[in-house]
Amino acid sequence: MNNLKILSGDLIMNIKTTTGKTLKILLALLFSVSIAGVAYAEDRQADPIQQDKLEAGKKVYFKRCVWCHGVEGGGDGPSHDRLFTKPRNFIQGTFKIRWTNSGELPRDQDLINTVTHGLTGSAMPAWGDFLKDEEIEAVVQFVKSLVQDREFDDEDETIEDVVSELGSNPWGAEGPYYHGIPQEAIDEGKKIMVANKCFECHGGEGAGDGNPTMKDDWGFPIVAASWKECWNFRGARRNHFDPFNVARTISTGLNGTPMPNFRDKISIEDRWKLAAFVNSLCPRKKIDRLTNKPIPDFLISAKHTDGEISSKISDPMWQAPDHDPKIIDRTEEQENNPRKNYIALAGQITRGNRNFDPKSDNLWVSSRWNEKQGLFYLVEYDNRFLSKDPEYPEGVAIQWPAKLQDLFGAEKPYFIFGDSKKPVDIWKANMMPGDDYKDTNAPKEDGYQLTTTVQELTGNGFDAVVEKEGGQVKVVDSIFHQGRVKVMFQRALTTEGEMDVQIPSEQFIPVAFMQWAGWDKEKDEHQAISTWYYTILEPPVDTRHMLTMSFIMGGVFVGLQGWLVWMTKRTRQMYADGKVIQDERPF
Repeated sequence: MNNLKILSGDLIMNIKTTTGKTLKILLALLFSVSIAGVAYAEDRQADPIQQDKLEAGKKVYFKRCVWCHGVEGGGDGPSHDRLFTKPRNFIQGTFKIRWTNSGELPRDQDLINTVTHGLTGSAMPAWGDFLKDEEIEAVVQFVKSLVQDREFDDEDETIEDVVSELGSNPWGAEGPYYHGIPQEAIDEGKKIMVANKCFECHGGEGAGDGNPTMKDDWGFPIVAASWKECWNFRGARRNHFDPFNVARTISTGLNGTPMPNFRDKISIEDRWKLAAFVNSLCPRKKIDRLTNKPIPDFLISAKHTDGEISSKISDPMWQAPDHDPKIIDRTEEQENNPRKNYIALAGQITRGNRNFDPKSDNLWVSSRWNEKQGLFYLVEYDNRFLSKDPEYPEGVAIQWPAKLQDLFGAEKPYFIFGDSKKPVDIWKANMMPGDDYKDTNAPKEDGYQLTTTVQELTGNGFDAVVEKEGGQVKVVDSIFHQGRVKVMFQRALTTEGEMDVQIPSEQFIPVAFMQWAGWDKEKDEHQAISTWYYTILEPPVDTRHMLTMSFIMGGVFVGLQGWLVWMTKRTRQMYADGKVIQDERPF
């Protein structure tokens, strides 16, 4: 074992043998099998600090890491107050992502993996894209030297590898979007979740909305993971849909957080079932390997709807899964419903102090329209808790070019409040919860109705945003349901307003989105934003033409059948009369 070095899942042999490649392959296979199927945990001494690498690691740290983690590793670098979650404090030797038991030091490889792959859902980047392997190994040794409360080279300090006992995925599910897990295992996993009271932190539906008052070991506010956004799971970079990530966390806990380990409380079999349930809640979306987030849907199609468009979010005509229909087929009942389009959000950092990692990093949009009622937009975003402070309401906005006809080609206004030459038309909804809302967000079947006010704004830049009078935009329904805010906008396609966007059908229209998390005290330019996307109103299907075509096709079919019957009778009669010999018969 001492002669083996594991880097990025590859086995590198440091042994020279006469058998060469053959022995390497056999040993690699043997080692892989042992990792996948080991049924016990291994105790070993903690890895000592490699003193010869400290100077090289120090150079990397003070060039790349000090800005967040601080000079002495206390998580108090110049940027720490603008980050959520807070940078890791190394002094206590408390590390989240490990293969070791709760409270224990990590393996060197655990730290190497964290530096290499980063931590999704946080400001910790994947340094493997910028640093050489030897630089990563060196900075890991320097980080270990910053630990003051424990000694990595203490002979009495042993670490227990608890992940290897999990073995491999019992269902053999492979691939990033492959379910492959029987429904009965998922159902059993939900029962295990309830029995172990996971909902007290993660919420009844896994949205991370169970407890708004949690703090980490350093007193900083912390929120439970949303199981509906597995791309934000710590330690799951580029492998988001693998239930192993969840099974590992259940087994090891997350040091420094309220997340305990359940190794002694939940059997290995049940840990996998619980992981299967958690894994099933995450929408299947294609992941961008550069950002490690779902690939945005840059075109939002508004479905033309014959008849009345319902203004109730709960109406079946608005129900559609978050899954990409190219990955998971929709049901027949949902086939004609508008698709939920994934829109990526990022923190606004070009003006004023801004949390670089906003509470909401995405929203979902679906749309319908008709000539009589106009355009409907259903905007949804995950939000663990709602603000009760009127100064910081929940907010979401849709932004359009005000003078669409003046744009040429790919030309668009500035996507944050426009600019002096190209104004924008902004529809903004501000929302507050009712008296029945509780911070603990106990599950409520119909959700919590929101009190909503609407603003119509014209933007000519950050300092030139004015509210319109006599606006026509409505919010016809808004609810908070299972950890998700849902707001439905409605407006006529055309208006009398000079600075209102006039919305044509069958034309690509730039559209952008903004979101304010009141619970995180976001307002004004302190916001999450999207860049410009496009929307299009799908053309209506001309039912008159369809009716005409059906008559034509029906007539052609009947005529063809009649001709075949006539030709068959005629040919048979000619044969009976001796006018056609045997070899000349067509059938």
